Amino acid sequence: MTNNITTFPTPYPDEELRSIIYRYVLRKGCSFLEGVQDLFGINSRRIPFLPHNMLHLYEKLPRSLFPSVNALIEKHTFYPLYSPFLSGRNRAHLYERMTEYRKGETRAASLVTSIISKEIRYCPMCMEEDKEKFGEVYIHRSHQVSGVDVCHIHHSQLISRCRTCNVVLGQLYGDSYLGTTKCINGHSLSEPIKIDKDEEFSQIKLLLAKEIHLLLNGDLRLENLFDVYGYLAKEKGYQHKGGRYINHKFRNEVIDIYSKEILERLNAPVEQLESRSALRIFDERNALKNPMVHMLVIQKLIGGLQRLIEFADFERLNEERIPFGKGAWPCINKTCHKYLSQTIHFCDWHYSRELKKYIGLFKCKECGMSYQSNCTDESLEFDIQKTKVVEYGATWHDRLKYLYKQKKSIKAISEILRADRSTIKKYIHFHFDEDIYNTNTVKNLKGSPEWLEKLYQVYDQTKSVYETALHLNTDKRVVYKYINQREAYEAAIIPSLKESAAAIDIAEPALEPRDQLLSLVRDNPNLSRSELRKLMGRRKYYTLMKQERDWMESVLPPADHNFKSPNWIEEDMKLSTELIRECKNIYENPPTMQIKRYTILNNMSVKDKARILTKGDKFPRSVAVLESYLETEEDFQLRVIPQTVKMFQRHYSNVTIGMLLGSHRFKNCSEKVKEKIRAYLEGEGS
Repeated sequence: MTNNITTFPTPYPDEELRSIIYRYVLRKGCSFLEGVQDLFGINSRRIPFLPHNMLHLYEKLPRSLFPSVNALIEKHTFYPLYSPFLSGRNRAHLYERMTEYRKGETRAASLVTSIISKEIRYCPMCMEEDKEKFGEVYIHRSHQVSGVDVCHIHHSQLISRCRTCNVVLGQLYGDSYLGTTKCINGHSLSEPIKIDKDEEFSQIKLLLAKEIHLLLNGDLRLENLFDVYGYLAKEKGYQHKGGRYINHKFRNEVIDIYSKEILERLNAPVEQLESRSALRIFDERNALKNPMVHMLVIQKLIGGLQRLIEFADFERLNEERIPFGKGAWPCINKTCHKYLSQTIHFCDWHYSRELKKYIGLFKCKECGMSYQSNCTDESLEFDIQKTKVVEYGATWHDRLKYLYKQKKSIKAISEILRADRSTIKKYIHFHFDEDIYNTNTVKNLKGSPEWLEKLYQVYDQTKSVYETALHLNTDKRVVYKYINQREAYEAAIIPSLKESAAAIDIAEPALEPRDQLLSLVRDNPNLSRSELRKLMGRRKYYTLMKQERDWMESVLPPADHNFKSPNWIEEDMKLSTELIRECKNIYENPPTMQIKRYTILNNMSVKDKARILTKGDKFPRSVAVLESYLETEEDFQLRVIPQTVKMFQRHYSNVTIGMLLGSHRFKNCSEKVKEKIRAYLEGEGS
C-alpha cells in the first residue's frame, strides 16, 4: 500500500504553492485546471482543496523549493497552527498520521479540534493585491480560522459569500475555487468592509488574526509551551509548589474576563473551562487541543505569543528553578549495565509542605530500580548523595540470588550490591525462606538477665557492635550503652535482676514501691538513678515519682547529668563572625536570584542554621547581621542589569528599555532602577 500524506485539514493551494502551479502551467503550455490535475494526479475536474496523495505532488515539485515532505507540511497545511499547543506525544501522533496515513486508521483531522471554516473566506483587499501580483486570487490559510473573520493587515471583514447575490465563494470540500475578484455571477468582490477597531471584540480578533498569521508563516517558533506554562503558572500564583493548580483563581483572573458570548463566537469550549480551568490549560496530559483557547489565555496572561517567547528565552537561562533540573539522571544500581549513566529521563516529583522540600522519584527502565532524592527551594539541583533506594528492581534481586547460591558471605554480597547487611539478610530470607537469625536468636524479653548475658556473649564472639545489634534485633545505640556500662551490670544489676526473678518464682510477697526502692538504694549504694529505675521497673518508678517526688529526691542519689548552660554572649559572637564570612562569600559570587534569608542560611551548617531559626532571642547579634545582609528588591534589580541586558542581546540585535521593563525581573521597578537601565544601555551604545 502506498504511503500518503492526508491533508490537515487542507493544504490550500495558497501563496507559494499556487504560484508554483501557475509557473508549471506556463511552462507546460496547458490550462491551470489541467496543470492542477497533472500535479495532483487526479482525473476528475474536482479542484483538490483536500488532495489525498501529496507524496505524488511532492515528487513533482522542485527540490529547491521543497527539500522535504516536512517543508510541504509546514508551509501549506494547518499543522503549524496546532502543533505548539499539543503535548509531545499528541504532536508525534498527528505528524505520523499526516505522513504515514493508511486506510482504516484515524485521519489527522480527527485528532484535533475543528476550528477551520467550512466556507472559504477572502479579504477583498488581499484579493486585489493577489490579482495584481500573481494574476489570480489565492486562498490564505490565516483567513480560514472560524470566529476570526478579520484581516489583520487591512483591518477589513473577511467575506465568504457575494454581498450582491449571496452565492458561496468556495467551500472547504467544494469542487470549485475563486480565481478572480468577481463571483460566478460576475459581481465585484473587491470593495472592503472596514471594521470598528475601537470595539473590544474586534480588537481581540485582530490580535488573534495576527498571531495565527505569524504561526502559519513560520515567523513565530513556539517550543516547549508546557514547560513555559509551568514557569508562568507558578509566577502568576496559579500553581502550588507541589504542582496542584489553583483552578478558581485562574478562572476568576483569566477565563472569566472574557464574556461567554466572546468565547462561544471564537469556538472556545465554555463548558470545559467552567471547572478545572487551569488543569485544562497548563497540564500537558490534560490540556485542551484547541489553539484558540490557548491564544486567548496567553493574551491575558502575558500579552501574546511574542511576549511568551521572550519570557521562555529568559526562563531557559534559569533552569535551576526546575526541581532536579531537566535531566537526564543517573541509575545508581551497581548491577545495572547503565550504572551511573544518564539513563533516566522522567522524574515524578512533589512538594512536601511538612519537610519543606521537593521529593523526586526516579526509575531506571533498564534494571527496574527506583530511588528518591530531595532538594530545597534554594538549591534545586539533583544531588546523588541525597538518594535513597525505594525498590531495588529485578536485576538487583537476580544478582543477589546468584551471589547467595555461590556461597558468598553476607559481608561480600553487601559490598558487591551496595546495600547494608540487614537489607541483604532480609531479602535472602524473602527469596529462600531461610531465617538466618534462627540459630542464635534471643527470644527473652529485652533487658532481662538472660538477654543481657546473651548480648555480652555475642559481643565477645563478634567484637562488633553492629553484628551484636543485628543478632539481638535491637539498635546499635542500645548495645553501645550496655557495653559501656558492662562492669556495673555484671557486678550488681544482673545479679539483682536474677534475685528479683527468683523472689517472684518462690512467690514471696511483693514489696511496696517505697520499701523496694529503699532496699535497692541500701543494697546498691553506687547505682545511678537510671540503673535504679531499670531494677525497680519504669512504670513503678515513675508512678512513685509522681506521687512522692519530694521523698524520692531525698532518697535517690544526685541526678546523673553534667549539663552546663553555654555562654550565650560568647556563642553569639562566634556565630555572627561565621555569618559575616558566609555573607561576604555569597556577595563575592552572587546567585542569579535575589539574596534572601534562606539563601544565606542554607550556606550555614545545620547546627548554626537551627540556632538562628529556633533560638533567635539568644543570638541577637547574629540575627542583626543576617538582616543587614538581606538584598532588597531594588538592590537585586540594580545588580542584575548587566547580565539581563547581555541575555537579551543574545536574542535581539537592538535591546530597548521597553523590552527590559516588560520582563518579569523589572516589573514595577523604581525610577532609580529605570535610570540605571537607561544609563547602562546608553553606555553600551557608546
